Amino acid sequence: MTSEPGNWQEKSLLRFRIIPPEEGQTLRAVIYRRLPGISADDAASLVRAGGVYVNRLRVRMPSVRVAAGERLTVYPNAARIEPIRAEALRFIHRDANFVVLDKPAGVPVTATRESALGTLSDALLNQLRSEGVVRPYVGVVHRLDQGASGLVLFTIRSIANSSLHRQFVDHDIRRVYRLRCHGKVPQQIRCEAPLRKGADGNVRVVPEGSRGAQTAVTLFRPISTFDGDGDSEPEHIVEAQLETGRTHQIRVHAAHLGFPLCGDRRYGRPSDSAGHSALRLHAWTLQFQHPQQADPLHFESPLPAWAQA
Repeated sequence: MTSEPGNWQEKSLLRFRIIPPEEGQTLRAVIYRRLPGISADDAASLVRAGGVYVNRLRVRMPSVRVAAGERLTVYPNAARIEPIRAEALRFIHRDANFVVLDKPAGVPVTATRESALGTLSDALLNQLRSEGVVRPYVGVVHRLDQGASGLVLFTIRSIANSSLHRQFVDHDIRRVYRLRCHGKVPQQIRCEAPLRKGADGNVRVVPEGSRGAQTAVTLFRPISTFDGDGDSEPEHIVEAQLETGRTHQIRVHAAHLGFPLCGDRRYGRPSDSAGHSALRLHAWTLQFQHPQQADPLHFESPLPAWAQA
């Protein structure tokens, strides 16, 4: 299947199979041929941006050669995403083994399905390269939802990975979040509802013992209440502490208990009457042991205005 002239620029993704005459051609050449109007340089940029998959594998080298029958998935907008400038990185802490960054809301931690550009990990790699680091390494220790803000931990030496990941597995890393929600949280609540991620990417609460169910524990503590203006209900500032780190855990548990996060378009209310344009979730504090010296470390991110009691 060849893309229709001009139409590929209006689509979020394209899929096609490599035909026998394309056997042995480079990814750049195939994309240049299949997407009418694209230049060879732009085709190469699209690959380097992480917008091309061969079968299910993301390939970022334009010179890779393809074989007949392989399926290509192309995200045409991948190269249009602006990279994060290294000077825009907000360092909370940095040493030879790891860094703690303060992530702005809306910025992905790692590559998304569509692109590898515009992420914290990519910006950190570029920063290390600019400092003359040869073959820089960036390891993602934990993730934070794209819409959330706050602290994210990365390793910059592979030797630190096992220690920090082990602390996460053993629940020795303490993470405290601030969230703003609809619905009242009358008292401290410990939620242990198991979670399962579906094929659609959404996470749901499922009965204990269900196939694919994962243990998830979140502790919620109410902080303060903001009265509505007469037309809207009160909103609440809540503190959440994670004992496990499942995808979307805080958001799903909060919605399950009846106090969905403000601005949560996926698990919250269909229309946010308060007009929150962004997800109100902030990774506030991070506490763990140094991967080598075993010294206790504690870091905080400044609270945004919406999260202050």
